[in-house]
Formats: sequence, C-alpha cells, structure tokens
Amino acid sequence: MRILIQIISRGPGGAAETQEKIHAGDTVTFGRATDQVLQCNDPRVLLQHATIKISDERVGLTVNSPAQAAVNGRLCRDASLQIGDIVQLGPMLLRRLRTPAGYDAAFSLEPDPRSAVAVKDIEAPKLTLQALGWRKRVWAWVFFLACFGLGLLLPWSGLSGDGALLQSLRGTPLPADGQWSSGALHPAHAELELECEACHAKPFQRVRNESCLDCHSTHLTQHVTEGHPQVDSLMADRCTTCHIEHDEPSTLVQADTRLCTDCHANPAASGFDESVLAVTDFVTQHPEFQVSLLQASSQPITSAMAGMASPAPARLQRLRLDDPRLKESSNLEFPHKVHLDPKGIQAPTGDVVMGCADCHTPTMGGAQFSPINMEQHCASCHRLEFDPAQPERQLPHAEPAEAWRILLGHYSARFLEGYADPLATSAPNRRGTGERLSPQERAVRLGQARARALLVATDIFERRVCADCHTVTRRETDEGPQWDVLPVQLTQVFMPKARFDHASHRTADLACSSCHEAENSESATDVLMPRIESCRDCHGGEPGAAHSRHLVPGECVSCHVFHEETHPLWTPSAKALAQ
Repeated sequence: MRILIQIISRGPGGAAETQEKIHAGDTVTFGRATDQVLQCNDPRVLLQHATIKISDERVGLTVNSPAQAAVNGRLCRDASLQIGDIVQLGPMLLRRLRTPAGYDAAFSLEPDPRSAVAVKDIEAPKLTLQALGWRKRVWAWVFFLACFGLGLLLPWSGLSGDGALLQSLRGTPLPADGQWSSGALHPAHAELELECEACHAKPFQRVRNESCLDCHSTHLTQHVTEGHPQVDSLMADRCTTCHIEHDEPSTLVQADTRLCTDCHANPAASGFDESVLAVTDFVTQHPEFQVSLLQASSQPITSAMAGMASPAPARLQRLRLDDPRLKESSNLEFPHKVHLDPKGIQAPTGDVVMGCADCHTPTMGGAQFSPINMEQHCASCHRLEFDPAQPERQLPHAEPAEAWRILLGHYSARFLEGYADPLATSAPNRRGTGERLSPQERAVRLGQARARALLVATDIFERRVCADCHTVTRRETDEGPQWDVLPVQLTQVFMPKARFDHASHRTADLACSSCHEAENSESATDVLMPRIESCRDCHGGEPGAAHSRHLVPGECVSCHVFHEETHPLWTPSAKALAQ
C-alpha cells in the first residue's frame, strides 16, 4: 500500500509549511521512538504511542495503554477513522484526508495549538547531590561498599562451615545467596527457590547431570534405544543443554524446532538409515504420519469342544498412512458405516441411531479412549440368548467351549424333563411326578438333547451371533463339529510416538468425522486415522513463519516428546556425569 502523509509545521511568523511523506506499507506507527513512522519528541508521547492499520475494509486506530486519543473530541483507545476525522494524539493533531489518486490512504499531522506547552515547562525539577551539599565521590564509595558487603561478602560467608549461617540468613531480611539468582525458577522447581545447593553442588559451578538424576533417575528415559547411531553423543549431553533455568520467562522445556532439526533435517549425516525421512517444519517438510498396527494372530484362542488354547501374540507393524499395504488385521468383522447409518439400526428395543460417542468414551483427561468390550458396548444389541422359552439365559462371550457345555447341559435337563421340542427327532412325553426313566429312554432323550444343542450351536456360531462379528471356522472331528474363533486384538494406540489430546480439540464445530472418515468405512480393515493434510488445515509450523501466520503454531514438542516412555531409563555416560 502507498500512504500519503502531510506533515504541517508552523514557522516563526505563524505561516504553515507542509512536507509530504510517502509510506509503503499497511501500518503507520506514531510515537517517540526512532523506529516510528511518525515521530514526536515530546515527553508526553509514549515510545510506541499509537498504531494505524489500513485495510480494504477499514482504517483502524489503536492507542497503547496508558495513553488515550480523542477522536473528534471523544476519548478512546480504539476507533475506526472516517474521512475528515480529527484525532488528538498528545500534543499533535492527526486528520484523515480524502484519498488522492494513486494512494490507498492519506493523513495530515500538525501540532495542536491548544497543547503548545514548552518541554521545559513540563519536565520535573532535577535534584542533584551537589544541591544538597553531598559529595559524589564519598557517597559513591559508600554505596559501592554497602553493595559489595551485603551483596557478596555476607552471602559468601554463609557458604562456609556446615551451612547453618546461610540458613539463618535465608530466614532474615538480610541478603542471602538468593540475591545471586539471575532469574526465577520454573514452577516445577519452585520449592527449590531457597535451596540453591539442591542443584548447584558447588557454588558458582554449573549444574551437573548427577544433581538432576537425584530426583529424575527413576522416570527419566532415553531419547533413543540402544544401538542407535547417536546414542553415545546423546548420553554425553548435559541436561542443561535443553532444560534452562533462571530464564525469563522460565519455560524449562525448550520449544525451538532447531533443537530437533539439527539432527532430523539431514538424517543421513546423523547416521540414520534411508527409512528415516527428513523433517524441517510441520508444513514445508514433514513425512506422512506413521501408525502402529497390531496384526492379530490367526491362531484361534478357543475351541468349542476341545477347550482353551493360548493365542499367539499379535505382531506390531509400523506403516505410513500413505502406504498401499496399510490395513488393520484385528480378526473383527465390523462395518462402521452400518453402525453409523443416520436412519438407525435394528435393535431388540427398536431402531437405534448411533454416534461415535456410544462406543468411544474418552479416558480421564480426554487424551485417549477407553477400550471397547462386548459387555459394555455391544451386548445391548448383540444378545447371546439361545432359548426363547428362557430369554434371561445368556451364553458367555469369548468362551465357545463353555458355551457348548451350557447348551448341552441346558437341553439335556430340558429333554429329561420331557421337553416338547418340535425340531427333535421325536417329541418325548412329559415325565410325570416320580416317574423314573429306563436306561434306554434316558439314552434316547440325551441323544435328542445333544442333537438340539448342536443345531442351536451351529446357528449361533455360524449364522446368527458369533459370525456377525468374528471369524469362525468349523472342524469335523470324531466327537462331532468344533468351532474355532480367531482372537480379536484391536490396536489401542495408533500413534505411540506422538501426543494428541482429544479434549483440547473438542469444539461445537468440529465433529469426529472432520478427522475420521468412519461414516464411509465398510470394512474393519480400514485405518481411520487422519492424514497429515487434515492437521495442516489448522496447525502450522515454526511460530512467526510466513506460511504459519494464520495457523496454530506447531513446534516439534507440540506433538513429540524427547524422553519417550517406551525407551529404557537414561544412564548418562561418565563424561556427562563429570561435567
């Protein structure tokens, strides 16, 4: 933008002299500092007094506190200036002029004749030592010796001996070693404010790593695992290289992206293999997100007639979200699209419209979600009842062997009592009171009960209940059919190497589907984690960068931690301990 500024001054005779100034930019600053576009040396003007912001929609004035401006005689600190408006800024008058051709805005600045007070008339009177009859040299030495004795010698004397004198000084108004502090401690260490020796084992020496490990050795983990090409150099670093205390403002954890990109901008030079991609900024150079997926075991965990078996552990696989091999193998048959049908799904109590929150409940704090289980999230619709005559009886979940025993016992008892089953080979007569069955009749009825139990088990395992959600296979054995159910092993944490808080992203305008495309997922193998482009809609990179000006800043430590909990405890090298 091109802004025309007319600076009007008054000569000795009162004649007006105009000097034109052309400013390139959309902001005009006014103040006493030398870097201001419009400068006024009057002491009644602040160093940065006011700012005028020009845009296509408005010309806005903002005055820094405690100063005020009078726009057309009305005091304010913020205003929208119209053509012809007069603004009083201290001893100066600013007018917005009609914009001439070739410019985007025009102003005039001139002294306010109503504020024509000489500088010498508003300056405070100066009081000198000489006017009081005091000699400068004598009092300079007096104050020097007082500062030297109270600020250095007295606290220094408290460092000798057993420290009792130093403790006494800390409890009195007299200066102690706290006077030497260059700044406040971080709130995490605030309780050590008066115990310098807790970190500084020796006065005037840097904090050694062993002092940090006195408190943090049980939970401070390494940044990399054993065998990493940079493990030796990282183990030899000082804690205070990254964690700086007595700083203003005290942040303790450095957020500067360069601390990470020193190594990760050129992975090959740091000893990484080609699978590690370069990272310099979240927006300009950051690889696609990588997720950890559990590949469930294909070994069945149960057998309906053979008993229990131990499943093989799930295999962990790391894949990027743009990898064509990306597929979750959990042995679960679950279509999100069916359960999120806006028309609702059929349930024992009628049609039910489900949402994400019906199954995904956040943990305390909102960072993650509680595991999903059959009893809490599925049983209300997927009921395990088997006998309409006794709907209250349910089969146990994830225990096919026990389910088979329950079915066989249930129908055996019913048939021995004379259960009139229209699907049985022959309907036995109901046994009268005190009637005893012959061995032959008992064997017939138990055979009918077993046939009925097999019929119901086949329906439950292969067609109606278990097969709806699980991968079930049937094997024929000498003892009859057996059903094997593959174990369901769901990935609980998809991004263990990143931090994400769902609670901080919960807004009225941000639905789950904004990041997770569950409504269109027709297979349980779909990985519904958001791609990096989804996060870049709101999050930028290094604060202050041009490409991140209107986005939420995203330093590396916003999502990643240096000391990962999955790594072993930090055991610094002897070189680091000796520093």
